[in-house]
Amino acid sequence: MNLKKTNKFLALALVSALLLSACSEKANNGLVAATNLKKLSVEVKNLDRIDSLLASGLVNNWMAGATALVAVNGKVIYDKGFGFRDRETKALMRPIEEFRIASMTKPIVTAAAMKLVEDGKLNLSDPVSKYIPSFANMKVLASFDAKDTTYTTVDAKTPITIKNLMTHTSGIGYGFSDPRLALIYKKNGIPDLAVADSVFIKDKMSKLGTLPLGVQPNSSFYYGLSIDVLGEVIQAASGKNLDDYVNEVILKPLGMMDTYFFIPAEKANRLAVMYKETGTGRLERLPIMSQGYNVNYPISGAKTYFSGGSGLSSTVEDYAKFCQMILNDGSFGGKQILTAASVKEMTTNQIGSLSVGKNKFGLGFEIATEQGLRNGSKVGKLSWGGAFNTMFWIDPQRRSIAVLMTQVYPSVHQKELYSQFEQLINDALDR
Repeated sequence: MNLKKTNKFLALALVSALLLSACSEKANNGLVAATNLKKLSVEVKNLDRIDSLLASGLVNNWMAGATALVAVNGKVIYDKGFGFRDRETKALMRPIEEFRIASMTKPIVTAAAMKLVEDGKLNLSDPVSKYIPSFANMKVLASFDAKDTTYTTVDAKTPITIKNLMTHTSGIGYGFSDPRLALIYKKNGIPDLAVADSVFIKDKMSKLGTLPLGVQPNSSFYYGLSIDVLGEVIQAASGKNLDDYVNEVILKPLGMMDTYFFIPAEKANRLAVMYKETGTGRLERLPIMSQGYNVNYPISGAKTYFSGGSGLSSTVEDYAKFCQMILNDGSFGGKQILTAASVKEMTTNQIGSLSVGKNKFGLGFEIATEQGLRNGSKVGKLSWGGAFNTMFWIDPQRRSIAVLMTQVYPSVHQKELYSQFEQLINDALDR
């Protein structure tokens, strides 16, 4: 056996040794470990294929470690950690490890805003300028000169509403997806992602309101900083810091005790190390500062910037509780977190004839249509993901949820991993 094959063999053996026990025996505050898979029409051998996929991802350097959880009818059928939280120190990956969930923050913050709607403190039709005055009389980019970052604008045809923020139809973009905005944001100190700097969301979002939109409101699904703006709206409407309000109305009632904007010191050693996948098949540890981004923002720095669009860290077991609550029409662990009416609004098409690829969008969730089905998914599937290689979906037809978390940015094989993971789970649930 040559050295390359020997190393691969040893890696496979190591992967097998590191698979951690599925489905803790505790009730998990509403999610319970399945005790009889056959009653759920699930065979262990089909779940074993998920093991093989994630193990091969480690061997092929797609990731250093991963955690995954699947539940059906509120019963956890799969809950495992693979590989390493920190490959260099050989710290194992467990289902309780913390991950930077980036845009998976958005559905949680949207749900928190819906609590304000339920309480009569916020209306979906309210103009954003009611809460952030700088968003009155918005302008839209007409022409742009990249040489000196000068531009011309036209008036926005309609005011931006709270619903526009929740549906990403506000015209507010991300710098990483619009080169024009990237230069404008850089010049004005507007971050795309959560940061460790001593800055405040109120100040940054007020400044953002003075800058041009990328496109006209209501003209397209235009992904960007809308939920960061929504975070400041929540602060203004509730009179509380975003972290306190989200914890009060969503995290604490759900028992999501491992989900934070900033991870406390006693849990900092549970944060998964961030890696980057190279085009040459290597997996490299991301330095603390990478292209101006501080990967340690959840555990160090000023801890003052509560990004509604990308700021939370969580675990698969915590995030599964949020997903199950949505699947249960707002109920979880004997508590009604959101009304069934609010959940229906969040999970119903709210963008009309506009689209997200071939799918629709509600308030915080992409909604699968007949034209957008893939990997064995079904119409009505709710989903979203995070830039650092985390994802989830909620399948109302199968009464199932799934969460997968790794920490790779950028990731070359992200789509391949997601597709195979989803296909294997759907196959397992359909047999």
